[in-house]
Amino acid sequence: MPDPLTMACTSPLRRFLFAVSVPMIAAMVPAVAQAQTPPDIPDPGEVLYEIRLADGSQVFARVVERDGAQVVLMTAGGSRLEVDRSQIRELRPARGRFVDGEFWNEDPGGTRLLFTATGRTLSRGESFVGTYLVVLPFAAVGVTDRVTIAAGAPVLFGDFEPFYVAPKAQIFHSPAAQISLGTLAFFFDDEVIGVAYGVGTFGNDDEALSAGLGYFYSGDEVVNEPAFMLSGETRVSRRIKLISENYVLPDDVGVVLSGGIRIIGDRFNIEIGVLGALAEPECCLPILNFSYSFGR
Repeated sequence: MPDPLTMACTSPLRRFLFAVSVPMIAAMVPAVAQAQTPPDIPDPGEVLYEIRLADGSQVFARVVERDGAQVVLMTAGGSRLEVDRSQIRELRPARGRFVDGEFWNEDPGGTRLLFTATGRTLSRGESFVGTYLVVLPFAAVGVTDRVTIAAGAPVLFGDFEPFYVAPKAQIFHSPAAQISLGTLAFFFDDEVIGVAYGVGTFGNDDEALSAGLGYFYSGDEVVNEPAFMLSGETRVSRRIKLISENYVLPDDVGVVLSGGIRIIGDRFNIEIGVLGALAEPECCLPILNFSYSFGR
């Protein structure tokens, strides 16, 4: 009788499910364990934490004192707060910034646009699952702080082919710029079709431009004409980010434009927009994407 690992690798669908589920489960286990056990209280310092209490309230504060039973916090507004250690349900470094007294959490979907990748990568252990256009599920995991692997497959009439794998490695990182190289490879039975690309994102989490250059390939054959991508993202409120993602593609495809909004949650994002081509015949396609992040 074949062992489970051999069975998992005997078909493209099983290889896809195996490749996605293993890193996702590995990323989710620490988060589940953390949710079931009281968090460790860090040493007093200047780090701002997002703290959830037993009554469901949320505060952003620094730890200024701690003992066996109590923790003294200094909120972002300058208030001193004493709480029992047992009342703290979750504590993690705050990722985001204050705008007019309101905390804007970091966009959990910042490693991608409406469809394609940005120059940003997930941190090690972070991951997300989601869907493109409702019926195209995908998942991604941060293998290291500089390497992210994504994968996906359509769910149409029970058919999970073609599936794709999309590794991305960051080669440059600074507060104002991130540059990555990657590939998006689709597997059709014994055939592989995809695009190898480089993409740079310039700006911050809320205001940024991304530009990319890619070459399509089929097996070992590469299309000589390159494809270009130019996009912009701007956050207009705590929950809303505007995104425009546009392409100049080879051959008769021509220019493809897209735009929409991202509704930003603490972990859950929704994207609504429209995709259209300038070439004849002109067409448009509504966009509705969902994603949920783990390990943040």
